[in-house]
Amino acid sequence: DANAAALGEAKFGAGKKYSDSVLVTVGTGVGGGIILGGKVFEGYKSAGAELGHTVIRQNGELCTCGRRGCFERYASTSALIRLTREKMKENTKSMMWRFAETLDDVDGRTSFLAAKAGDETAKQTVSEFVAALGEGITNVINLLRPEAIILGGGISAEGDALLDPLKAYVYDNIYVAYDYAPIEILCAELGNDAGLYGAAEYAKARLQD
Repeated sequence: DANAAALGEAKFGAGKKYSDSVLVTVGTGVGGGIILGGKVFEGYKSAGAELGHTVIRQNGELCTCGRRGCFERYASTSALIRLTREKMKENTKSMMWRFAETLDDVDGRTSFLAAKAGDETAKQTVSEFVAALGEGITNVINLLRPEAIILGGGISAEGDALLDPLKAYVYDNIYVAYDYAPIEILCAELGNDAGLYGAAEYAKARLQD
């Protein structure tokens, strides 16, 4: 599904200006789809492009895949919700409690809403999440150096509140300077329809072959 969504965004959405792009989907986990030369890169027997299971913290939190410190354990929406709850328990006076009356009410927007309202604990929460997301994306860029990273999933609805600090982190940490090989970081445009567009495009290309 992530491969199909990446192809959909590449052909009809946020990535249509670029030949090489990577879609990073942030949801329950972190998924990915890689487009090189306008085509999906799937790896041997379509078993590649599992971006969420690259490690960003050695010996970190246990992932469902069995490894520790995986990208998705720190940069998924699920990870953001866990982090938000931890910060709320540490600071019972945080404004995040106004946006989620109980810990069960916490969602991916809670920390962002409170941060926009000026809450320092929420700002710290967002900053830690963005750093984890930026770390994983920096690895992707250093490995593939696409022209664009496209963010999908519900978190992309945060727009500039997410993109601005994320770009600052990534551009400061990538190995080859932005000025030499510019890379755009932008939000997906097609939402849940991206996979449908991509699957149709993939089928069309196979028929033409």
